[in-house]
Amino acid sequence: MVKVDLITGFLGSGKTTFIRRYADYLQRQEKKINIIENEFGGVSVDSIILRDQGCDISQIAGGCMCCTGKISFQNMLLDGAARGYDRILVEPSGIYDVDEFFDVMFTEPVKSCCEIGNIFTIVDARFDDSLSDEAKYLMFSQLLSSGKMIMSKTQLFSEDTIQETLKKINELIAQRGCSRIFSDDVCTKPWDALTDEDFASFEQAGYRISDHEREFMQHGSIFTARVMAGRCENEKDLKERLERLMNDSSLGKILRIKGHIADTSGHWYEVNCSLDGFYIKPAAIKKGLFIVIGQDINETALQESFLPRQKK
Repeated sequence: MVKVDLITGFLGSGKTTFIRRYADYLQRQEKKINIIENEFGGVSVDSIILRDQGCDISQIAGGCMCCTGKISFQNMLLDGAARGYDRILVEPSGIYDVDEFFDVMFTEPVKSCCEIGNIFTIVDARFDDSLSDEAKYLMFSQLLSSGKMIMSKTQLFSEDTIQETLKKINELIAQRGCSRIFSDDVCTKPWDALTDEDFASFEQAGYRISDHEREFMQHGSIFTARVMAGRCENEKDLKERLERLMNDSSLGKILRIKGHIADTSGHWYEVNCSLDGFYIKPAAIKKGLFIVIGQDINETALQESFLPRQKK
């Protein structure tokens, strides 16, 4: 039976970065792995980023795999089992309800050839109090089922901030009537310091199934994903445009921006923005698409936020 690991976490928490490190460890242990990548949008930016990892990647784009992509996800698991992978790593979109993962894993024919290995939840070291009720429920679903919570960006924050985040996470779970408390099952070690011994312990993290009141939501009607192909004038101009998108409430609640953007001189940049911050770096990939994900987005204002794509 092929083991299936779910690496979950809300938008921008660092799932793709963690998968790159985890996949590298597994490959050095001579494990044959497949990554199933789901993007809540029309193009999978993370698949482009993971392409140089040297392992097989399957993509589900155009919607969340717990909604429109559920059958595709099931078929990919069956195909992975047939191909003889040792482990399948699943990266859902950041707005994934983990109960839907169990729905697929525990039904035939999947359960006859696949078994859950581990569920990891990646969480920003600084908790964002401005998240909507829907976003907090999704975080709750992800946290409740995880065998290990792995905090990202801990090197950027104080121990007091990290402990405050842990306190708020435990409060989030308690507010929904569940008794789980995170303590020893949390990794706060900076990721650059993670060793093979750490990843070996992650392989044994497992998962949990806990009774809770389940909420059903139509992600497509609550969260919006828009694929864009605009440009900027230069790196300074790009930074200013991204800052406005993430901070201007008149545009709606922007939760995530990621992808590749060109400037008017032909230089390309990889952008990765979340509520916790953003980075811009030069990119060799000339894939002029980026995704904006949020709630109550002002579509017209969003389209006007970047220079139009150059006509051929």
